[in-house]
Amino acid sequence: MTNLTILDLPPTKADLLDLESAPSAAEMKAYATENNILILAHSYQDGEIQDSAHIVGDSLELARAASELDAPNICFCGVHFMAETAKILNPESNVFMPDPEAGCSLAEGCKAEDLEQYQAFLQKKLGRDDLVTICYINTTAAVKALCDYVCTSGNSLEVIDAIPADSPILFVPDVHLGGWVKEQRPDRDIHLWDTACIVHELFSIETLLDLKHQYPDAITLAHPECPKNIRTESDYVRGTAGMLRIVKEAHGKQFIVATEGNMIYRLKTEAPDNEYIAAPGASCACNLCPHMQRTTVDKLWHSLRTKQFEITVPDDVAKAARVSVDRMLAIKPKRETVVRD
Repeated sequence: MTNLTILDLPPTKADLLDLESAPSAAEMKAYATENNILILAHSYQDGEIQDSAHIVGDSLELARAASELDAPNICFCGVHFMAETAKILNPESNVFMPDPEAGCSLAEGCKAEDLEQYQAFLQKKLGRDDLVTICYINTTAAVKALCDYVCTSGNSLEVIDAIPADSPILFVPDVHLGGWVKEQRPDRDIHLWDTACIVHELFSIETLLDLKHQYPDAITLAHPECPKNIRTESDYVRGTAGMLRIVKEAHGKQFIVATEGNMIYRLKTEAPDNEYIAAPGASCACNLCPHMQRTTVDKLWHSLRTKQFEITVPDDVAKAARVSVDRMLAIKPKRETVVRD
């Protein structure tokens, strides 16, 4: 079951040639502003896309922006589950994205029908009727509709702490993020789904150790979607917002960064005094998400000019999914103290 409704096919080369070549990032942002279009971009988008956006952030930052800003039109530069979330939070807005085929391996690895069956199985196995399901925001609207809470990598522990201490928890779908959560909350009864991000799964421990030897004074930052061996060799395990907080408090430092490669651009933009080294994957110099890379400046310009491609979520699914999203947004963020793990 998919909840991404594609009202048109993705733009072809002929479609893009029908429009003028994409202008500068500043000009695209100005065009969007003049036409009442809010551009939201994830930190894993290409640098030119980030520069074109009104707001750049992680999934939580963008969800909060979508919930707080009254925008008649939202162009979401990211992947489909993010655009779905924006539509859930803004049912009256026209939400569209430059390439509707931009997906996510985590969302694809947890189908709503499979989750519903496993929830029933696990409740029967545990002999409990108080199972709480938390889904990572990297899931479809249909999965969110089956869950009690949504979380992001940045607030997953706060969501866990909001749940009664004796309640069993099913955490879906990222097995590595879930594993990190279990490490941080060993007293909680947490059950995991077995799916991983295709980007973070590919980081190589051998090349990371080589980098640490090459840059002995560098501070290693790893996303909690990384496998345990990468997390263990890192100084900090943080979501992208947490990484930003750390580098902004540093000056003249070297950082090895184990997350999607385009995050380096945002780190350099917001904390330019430091040096950033991208942790390599198993077979390339840096890890780039193929789904995030589907958004290009030409596709963005096409989308802004045509308001394609619209994202819709069935009303019953959106209503149920909004409950779990709102519960996440209602949890007050804690002020993070930057200390080493």
